[in-house]
Amino acid sequence: MGRAGLTGLAGVMLALVLSAGMAAAGDTAPRERPAASDQNIPAETGDMAALSKAANAGDAAAQLRLGDDYYYGNGVAQDFNAAFQWYSKSAAQGNVTAETLLGVMYAKGLGTPKDFGKAMEWTRKAADAGGVEAMYNIGAAYDNGLGVERDLKTAFAWYRKSAEGGYEGAQFNIGNMYEIGEGVDKDIGQAVVWYQKAADQGYPPAEFNLGRLYLHGDGVPADPAKGRALIEKAARAGLPLAQLNMAEFAYNGDGEAVDKVKAYAWALLAADAGDPDARDLLQKMDTGHELNDDQQKQASDLADKLSQPE
Repeated sequence: MGRAGLTGLAGVMLALVLSAGMAAAGDTAPRERPAASDQNIPAETGDMAALSKAANAGDAAAQLRLGDDYYYGNGVAQDFNAAFQWYSKSAAQGNVTAETLLGVMYAKGLGTPKDFGKAMEWTRKAADAGGVEAMYNIGAAYDNGLGVERDLKTAFAWYRKSAEGGYEGAQFNIGNMYEIGEGVDKDIGQAVVWYQKAADQGYPPAEFNLGRLYLHGDGVPADPAKGRALIEKAARAGLPLAQLNMAEFAYNGDGEAVDKVKAYAWALLAADAGDPDARDLLQKMDTGHELNDDQQKQASDLADKLSQPE
C-alpha cells in the first residue's frame, strides 16, 4: 500500500507524488509552499519590480521567490514556463530548495517536458546537499515506481534519511511502513515512535494514525480518550477521514453521548472534502429524517465553527 505523496519546506513545498494512497489515514491533498515564505519582499504586485530587479541581478533567493510567484500566480499571471526558468536560475546557483522544485517540475511536466531522469538528477543533487524534502521525494519515487523500479527497501532508506532530518511527512511514512511491514520488518513500537515525532509537529495524518493506535491499544496502552482527542485534532485540521471518524463517534455514542447534530456537522465537513462514506452517512440521516430543520441549521453552523482554526 502506498503512502501520501507530500513534500515541502517544513511541510509546505510542491508535491512530487500527487495520487499515492495513505494507509489507514486516507488521502490528503499535498500542502503547497507559499510564496515569500522565507523572504522579506512582500508578494504583492507593487513589489514585483523590486523582486525582479533582485532576481535579474543574480540573487538566488529572489529568483526562487519569483519562481514561486509565477508558479502560484501570486501578484502575476500564473506561468509555469516562467516559474521553471526562475527555479532553474536559482538551482544553477546551488539553491537546494530550487533544485528540489526543479525536480518536481520535471517529474510533473510543468513548464518543461516531463523527464523523470532529469527530475531524479536534480532531486538527488538537492538530497546530496542535505535537502530533506528532496530525500523524501526520492523515497516517494521508489515507493511508487515513478521513473525507477519500485523498491520499498530503498524507499524506506530515503524516507528514513528525510525523517531523521526532521521532515514530518517522512516521519509519518516511516511510521506507516513500520506499522504495516512494508520495506522493513513490522514493528508497532517503532510505528508509534515515528507517528509521535510527526504528530508533535502538528501533522494531521500522524495524529490520526496515532489516535487510532491509542483507541485500540496497538503498540501503546489503550487510552480511548487520548485517541479520540488526537483524531479530533486531525479532524479540526481538515483531515477528511478524521472528520468522518468524529461523525461516527457522535452518531454511535462511541466514548461520548449520542449527538446527531454534531455527527451531521462533522459528516458535512468530510463530505465536502469528498469522503464517500460521509456522504452515505448524510444520506442515511436525511432519508431517516433524523434531524429537523432547526437541527440541520444548528449542524451547518457547527460545521462552520469546527472548520475554523482553534
